[in-house]
Amino acid sequence: MPALRCTAKLLKAMKAKPVAEPPEPLNRLGEWTANLIRISRIQLMLAVNDRTRLALAIDAAPYATIPERFAQQLLQSLLWLDIDGDRAGAEAEATRPTALATSNSRSVLSTITRMSLDVEAWIRYGTVRSAMEVSQRLLEEIVLEPKHILFPADRVREAFSLPPLPRRRWGPDIAANDPW
Repeated sequence: MPALRCTAKLLKAMKAKPVAEPPEPLNRLGEWTANLIRISRIQLMLAVNDRTRLALAIDAAPYATIPERFAQQLLQSLLWLDIDGDRAGAEAEATRPTALATSNSRSVLSTITRMSLDVEAWIRYGTVRSAMEVSQRLLEEIVLEPKHILFPADRVREAFSLPPLPRRRWGPDIAANDPW
């Protein structure tokens, strides 16, 4: 069972002490890094997978149940990506954090920062109204760094030996007619 790597801000809000040596992840997706983002009165935990850059969001409060709710949202996100229920459930269970550790990847923190700006814009302009809607929108995000990622949803499906899904918003028809 892996540790959830948290920023100092999230650890402070959770009143948690990080473990010095987190266990090695044995799940398909590997480790996750999370941060607390605050937008007006809204507080979300934004978690990004280190390998695939898949992101998901949950309401931060109540902080004590973050590990359980994180696993539930991961299960839902995997189901949205058409991962079959048995494998999605097994991954969510294997990813259920048993310990909290400090974040250790500046690259992942950079991805979280960029995605946080998107989430803030979606919330401020009313295009999303819940953490679940944020998680759905994050499935369609594009990651430019590291370059091999591009579509996190495709990297997740690769981890499950599945082909990419057709683009939901940016299909080939839209790209072919794009004047830019």
